[in-house]
Amino acid sequence: MSIDPQTLLNVLERAGKPDRLGGLVKEALVLIETVLSKLGEESVAMSFNGGKDCTVLLHIYAAVLYARHTNACQASLLPQPDKSIQIPSSSSSSSTSQPPLTPSSSSSEPVVPPPPIDDQPSSSSTHATHHQPSESESSLPYPPIRSIYITAPNPFPELDEFVIDCTKKYKLDLYRFGGGMKSALEEWLNKGGKGCRSVLVGTRKGDPNDNVDVLAPTDPSWPQFLRVHPILHWTYSDVWDFLLELNVPYCTLYDQGYTSLGSTTNTSPNPLLKNPNTSSGWDPAYKLKDVTQERAGRH
Repeated sequence: MSIDPQTLLNVLERAGKPDRLGGLVKEALVLIETVLSKLGEESVAMSFNGGKDCTVLLHIYAAVLYARHTNACQASLLPQPDKSIQIPSSSSSSSTSQPPLTPSSSSSEPVVPPPPIDDQPSSSSTHATHHQPSESESSLPYPPIRSIYITAPNPFPELDEFVIDCTKKYKLDLYRFGGGMKSALEEWLNKGGKGCRSVLVGTRKGDPNDNVDVLAPTDPSWPQFLRVHPILHWTYSDVWDFLLELNVPYCTLYDQGYTSLGSTTNTSPNPLLKNPNTSSGWDPAYKLKDVTQERAGRH
């Protein structure tokens, strides 16, 4: 079942409130609308791994697309492109070789599993599956969102399940790859991502590989596209304020003490959220008080 369109309109309305979250949402909406206006919807895709940050980004992106493809949105709520935002040209030579997407684990190649997930395997690929909703499963007016999911080496089943569920909720045309990242991107750009010039990424300051600009071409040694980081300056608290206030569905692991998700072999519930008085033994991620300890469950 598709996400309720009213929840997408709520994002546009939230951008009008004169507080911190309203400003952050408006900034993200404007950046995405600007990129779409300058490059075209068909040239823009999204990196989606089911984590809390890219769940925020997906919901915001869907709101922009919904506004572009419906008559149900008031003109005053429509995001407007910012002419002062310049699309950078391809990256020049760089002394570093930074992975273009936020890695779930060490980004050194090679890493392979998955599949399986019981959906249609991607033709001519042994380490990718292709997922998209049928016409009857989505009532959303916009075209399918081109997206890529590069899993951790041993992904959580709950996370995989959430990502696949989002293909139906948000109308994703999603290719799910095992790693490594470079080979997955190369294959995707010759397949479901063919013609893609830009990828929306849910990186935030404090993440690995966060030393980027809001608009950043990939480094020369990587497959070439423009990385767009609409929530780069959001905090952990901002993310949870958005998800909870706007009632956005998120992966159930965050209600079981996990605050950052990687592989099953390197991720545990955050020890700061241990609570023997709850049925699960853990408080949910949004109750973390010391946000500098977001990755305390990673090892």
